[in-house]
Amino acid sequence: MIYWVFIHAKHQDQNMELKYEEYKIKKLFINMLLKKGKKTCSENIFKNILINLKKTTKQKPNFILFKSIDNLLPKLKAISIPNKKRNKKKKKDRYFLMLLNEDKQIKKSVSWLLLNTNLKNLTSEIIQTSKNKSKTINTKKQYYKNIKKLKFNLIFD
Repeated sequence: MIYWVFIHAKHQDQNMELKYEEYKIKKLFINMLLKKGKKTCSENIFKNILINLKKTTKQKPNFILFKSIDNLLPKLKAISIPNKKRNKKKKKDRYFLMLLNEDKQIKKSVSWLLLNTNLKNLTSEIIQTSKNKSKTINTKKQYYKNIKKLKFNLIFD
């Protein structure tokens, strides 16, 4: 009996964590969709996106949305070091790599999704991104290529 309670409690914790992740992504997506401070409009757009995802794929729309966001998550960010902080004789720009935390990764991936498409084609873009075949995947690849170009100017501390 005690063993069942322990497993049940563990399962509830996982469900609560998943619900929190869903809430966090939904809230961020709605805030990025905001137009002139009208939150109800952005919520309606988000609901329409989920409805269209359900119609076209006949799967859970949240699953497809999370999968597409997961495919876009950037892990790294290159930050330039200002001239004041380093030796002024060297004129070459210096960069260091920073690992992004989970919230910033999600925000960056949602902004890429919204940047590369207009609202009419957003559902098809989300579906294509969940399959790793879209413009936004190319944006992510280009982002990493740009970081790779800086590899000789990177500083590792």
